[in-house]
Amino acid sequence: MTMKHRIPLLILLACLAPGFAWGQEIGEAAPPLVVQKWVKGQPVEIKPGTNTYVLEIWQSTIPACRLAITYLNTIQNRFKTNGVIVVGLSDEPAESLEKFVQNEATNIEYAVAADQHRHTVRSYMGPIKQRIVPYVFVVGTNGEVLWHGNSFGALTKALELITSGKFDADLAAKREIAEHQMEQYLGLARRRDFRAATAGLNLLENRTNDVSLLCDMAYQISTAPQLPKRDFALASQALDQAEKITSPTNTTVMSMRSVWLFASGKRDQGIYLAKQALASTQNPVDQARIKLLLHTMESQLAAAKAKASINNTNPVVPAPPPASTPAAAVSPTNPPAAK
Repeated sequence: MTMKHRIPLLILLACLAPGFAWGQEIGEAAPPLVVQKWVKGQPVEIKPGTNTYVLEIWQSTIPACRLAITYLNTIQNRFKTNGVIVVGLSDEPAESLEKFVQNEATNIEYAVAADQHRHTVRSYMGPIKQRIVPYVFVVGTNGEVLWHGNSFGALTKALELITSGKFDADLAAKREIAEHQMEQYLGLARRRDFRAATAGLNLLENRTNDVSLLCDMAYQISTAPQLPKRDFALASQALDQAEKITSPTNTTVMSMRSVWLFASGKRDQGIYLAKQALASTQNPVDQARIKLLLHTMESQLAAAKAKASINNTNPVVPAPPPASTPAAAVSPTNPPAAK
C-alpha cells in the first residue's frame, strides 16, 4: 500500500463496518443536488416523483470507494426496473474526477457528478455528522430520506423492502433511536463519565434481540475515535449475544469479532478469524470488504513489527553527562521493549 493510499485503521474500519448508521435526517426532505459538472450519465434531479434515488458520497482515491463501484453497478442493474437511479457524487475537482472515470473506472454504469463547492456533501453529511466515505443515502419516491449507511449489504436489503412496499418505518425509527443512544454512550465514555458503564449495560439490554445492532455496538466500542478507555468486555458481551441469536460462523459476526480481537491487542487472532470469515462466504461484496479489512490488518501488524524491530536494533543512547556529574552516576538506557 503506498503512502498515498495508506489509511489509518480506524478510518478504514469505519468504511468496512456492517453499516447501521441511522440519523436524524431519516424521514426529512432530501436536499437537492448542487452539481458543478455531470461527469458521466444524464443529469439527475432528486425530488418527489416516481423514482427512488441511491446517492453515494465517495472519493476516487479511497480504496473502499473503488471497491464499491462494482456493487453499485449491480444495484443499478438489479433495481432499474423498479425506478431506482444511482448517483455517485464526489467533492473532488471535476477535472480529477473526470480523469479517473475516463481512465480507471470506465466500467461505471451509473451517473457520476462533481459537487459544487461541497454544497451537496455538507447538506447530506452535515446533519448526521458523518465524514467517512463511501456513504450512501436512499431517497424515496416521496422525496424523503428513507435510509443511510455505509453497508452495501444493508443497502440491498433496504432497497428490497422499499421497492416492494414493505419498508418498515417503525424499524427505521428504532434504529434511529439506537444510533442516538450509541452516540450518548460514546460521549460519556469520551468524557470518562462514571455513567458510561450504566449506559453501556442499557445499550446491551435494548439490543438483546437484534444481531445487527449488537454487532454495531461491538464495532463502535472497538473502533470509535477518541475513546480514552474502551470497554472491550462489554463489546465481547454484545458479540456473544449476537452469536447466540444467529451463529458464531455468521460472516458479519465473525468479521466484527475479528475487529474486536485486533483492536483489543490480539492482532494475530483477529487476522486469523478474518481469514476464516473470508473463507466462509461466497458473497462477492462480503469477500471484497473482508479482503480489504484483512489487508489493512496485516499492513498494520507488519508496520508495528517493523517499528519494534528497529527499536530493538537501535537502542537509545543517553546524552553525555554534564561535566560536573561523575560518569558512573549515569546508567545505560535499555532499548524499549517490542510491543
